[in-house]
Amino acid sequence: MTSLSKTLIAATLATLVTAPAMAQSDGITAASTRGSTLYGTDRSGPWGDSAYTFALKVSTSIYKTVNLHRKKNGLGELEADPGLGVVAGAYSGDMITGDFFGHFAPDGRDLGARLAEANLAHYDKVAEILWDASDQNIDWRIEETVRSSVTDWLRSPEGHREALMDPEARIVGIGTAIRDERVVITMLLGSR
Repeated sequence: MTSLSKTLIAATLATLVTAPAMAQSDGITAASTRGSTLYGTDRSGPWGDSAYTFALKVSTSIYKTVNLHRKKNGLGELEADPGLGVVAGAYSGDMITGDFFGHFAPDGRDLGARLAEANLAHYDKVAEILWDASDQNIDWRIEETVRSSVTDWLRSPEGHREALMDPEARIVGIGTAIRDERVVITMLLGSR
């Protein structure tokens, strides 16, 4: 992974309580994490037999790893939030298919807009952290992708560690998307 390109960005968005939203009644299925593939197709590649399985296992392993770090630091574990998982997975997929990376989509949508579109604007506070890796030399082992992303977030001077270790954070949604030589992970941490 000598030429592995990793970009880290963190931002926190405080969302005011405006009106009760019903994310579950809008067809959002319960899931703690999301895996995405390009246009919903599943195929084999350097990640193994299934892109979807790889992405889902990465998201699930990150969820467990972050909770271990929080517990080790005397913080409560994060509860998986289905709505945040859907938004995180969709945004990772958008970044892969749109070939961009950052907290603002090319059309100008930010986290607040994405939460509102999913009827999730009722959260008190949501932090978004992103991780991106692209190169022909990516180590496609699940445990290596998880280790790299979580380690980068914990060592980041840009607010990632603070978001992961925020004592007010109670819920989380994680989405991983892959395509060719690129992995994008979105994690949303919040409170209700």
